Order: sequence, then structure tokens, then C-alpha cells
Amino acid sequence: MSDVWIRGLRPGEADALGLLFHRAVREGAASAYDAAQRAAWSPEPPCGPDWAGRLERAVTLVAESEGVPVGFMSLEPDTGLLDLAFVLPEWQGRGVASRLLAVLENRARALGLRGLSVEASALARPFLLRHGWRDGPRQEVERGGVCLHNFAMTRELLRAAMM
Repeated sequence: MSDVWIRGLRPGEADALGLLFHRAVREGAASAYDAAQRAAWSPEPPCGPDWAGRLERAVTLVAESEGVPVGFMSLEPDTGLLDLAFVLPEWQGRGVASRLLAVLENRARALGLRGLSVEASALARPFLLRHGWRDGPRQEVERGGVCLHNFAMTRELLRAAMM
């Protein structure tokens, strides 16, 4: 994992992260969601000013290898919502998400957040449980007429900082 480092979002890279998001959903989530669900979740790669603004307003962290983004996570600094967490399919299972999450949780503590929340995909749920997140209820979400499920999860930061 020494060839991956974590940094902040750079100006002008939102569209590249949109492509990463799209591949992570369409290819990487195949074990947890069927083709119709993945197509509804990400019909096209997100791009443009609305997408860029979403990433820029958040604390967005990027995992990079050899100058190329391989994963990213974003945190809403006012609410503690872990909004986005995606890793390229060929980088999944190699510790990228764990490194991103560790840096993100430290940033959240530095911002004075006492806890985090997320609507975790079925793919992200086991990963987050392994990293000390508390499981919550399964939720049904409709996108483009297709039902997707996720899980409302939380993470208490103060207790985690004392461990």
C-alpha cells in the first residue's frame, strides 16, 4: 500500500472522480446489487458544476497512486455525514478504503464532530462494521423506478478516540 497516498480534492478533478464513482458502482458493486440496481444508482458518470460543488463543499479525500485517483470519500463537515465512499474495482480489497476512512475520521475529530453517520451500501456495510461502525436499519430507496437498499449506520468518534 505504500504506492497509495491520501490527499485533498484538487481543483478540476471532480469529473475524474465521477468516472471513478461510476465504475465503482457499475463494476465494483456487482456482488451486492443486480445490473438494474447498479444502472439506476449510476445511469451516467456524475459530472459538471453540481457534482463539482458537492465535492467542493464537503471534506473530500482522494486516494492516489502514480498520479491517478483510485478512491475517494467525502464528509459533510456540518452534519458528520459520510456522503460518498468509492474505490475503483481493481483497487478494492487492497486497503484503500481503510486508509481513506482513517484519515476521514481524524479530520472529523479535528472538526469537533462527535459522531458520523452514513447510508451504507450492502457492499460498504461489512467494511464499516469491521471499522467500528454501529449497524442500523435496512432502508429501501427508489432510484429511477428501481428499489435499492442501504443501511443507516453511525460511528461515535469520542469513544473511538479514547480506545
